[in-house]
Amino acid sequence: MEIQDFTPIIFIAVTLIGFHFLRQRMMGAAVTPEELAEQMKTNDVKIIDVRSEGEFTGNLGHIEGAVNIPVGNLAEEILGLGKASDQQKNEMIVTICRTHNRSPRAARMLRDVGFKNVVVLKGGMMAWNSKKLPVEK
Repeated sequence: MEIQDFTPIIFIAVTLIGFHFLRQRMMGAAVTPEELAEQMKTNDVKIIDVRSEGEFTGNLGHIEGAVNIPVGNLAEEILGLGKASDQQKNEMIVTICRTHNRSPRAARMLRDVGFKNVVVLKGGMMAWNSKKLPVEK
């Protein structure tokens, strides 16, 4: 076999690897459920749950103290949040959704208006629940 026979396979592999790293970069920093639970014990953590209201109060529940701002409404809310003080913009904010598909977008929006310490809950509420961590419904 010649190297040319492997060209399509190599191209696909390189493309998939590139997409993986691009997605990681776009997602930004992430925190595991266990890490967030520990952070919540010792630090003031702001939690923004970007799921719909029905999801927020549904079967998966939500983390105690979380504020529900659906990702579709976040752009409107950002205008008010963008006026936060420098001290507030340095506080830790965790964005959460069901599986961490919507929360990276919310985290980027917050970073774009100057919030510096924004992370995504890796795996979202599905991961939080799988670790049997406490929820409110």
